[in-house]
Parts: sequence; structure tokens; C-alpha cells
Amino acid sequence: MADFYLNWSNWGLEVSGGRLREINPDGTDWIGEMRQRVAIAIKTHLGEVLLDTTRGLPWSEEILIKGPDLAQITSRTRAYLLTIEGVTGVRRLEIELDNATRIMTWTVDVETPAGVTGPFNVTVTF
Repeated sequence: MADFYLNWSNWGLEVSGGRLREINPDGTDWIGEMRQRVAIAIKTHLGEVLLDTTRGLPWSEEILIKGPDLAQITSRTRAYLLTIEGVTGVRRLEIELDNATRIMTWTVDVETPAGVTGPFNVTVTF
């Protein structure tokens, strides 16, 4: 099954030649595909996926609150990343919260059958 490419500046789908662009059509951009899968996983709110409401992170309940527990968020994120197709391990997961700018940044290295992929930086402003 193909994953569609998401533009990182606006998270929109891209069209190329009258067709939706795929993230890894020839199987050579494993890193780009993993980067997109990790970013989507982190940005998905728990209950947001209509056909599987167990997917996602507890944004409303545990992340978008005053004084979030970064250790708990790290633990939940690590477990969730291991559910991503192609991820066999999480080598590094660091979460930083800048309260002044309200920006949370995840730095992630994941293990795949092709080796370690990353680091990926996923930034969320709230």
C-alpha cells in the first residue's frame, strides 16, 4: 500500500502529473517515508482517527495542559512509535518544551530493518 506525500510546510497532499504524489513510489526513499510516518504519529490526537480511535497521543488529556509530565509523554510516545509499520526500535527520543514560545520539539531516531533512521525533528506549536 502506498503512502501519499505530505508537504511539510502546510501538511497538504501534492499532485504531480495529475496524480497524488506518493512518498516512496520506487522504494528508495526509506528515510523520507519513516520521517513522515513518525511526524504523523506524533501529531495525531488520540481518538482522531475515525476507524481506529485507539491511535494517537493523548494531546488534550496529557500534553496540552499546564505543566505536562514529559517523562510520561516520552514513555507514551516511545510505545506509540513502536506501532508504526517499519519501526523495529526507538534508539533516541528527546522531548523539549519551551514554555515561553509554547513549542514542543521531539527529536527521534528510529530503528528499521534498513538500520537506524534519523534524527527527525518534529515541532508542534500550541
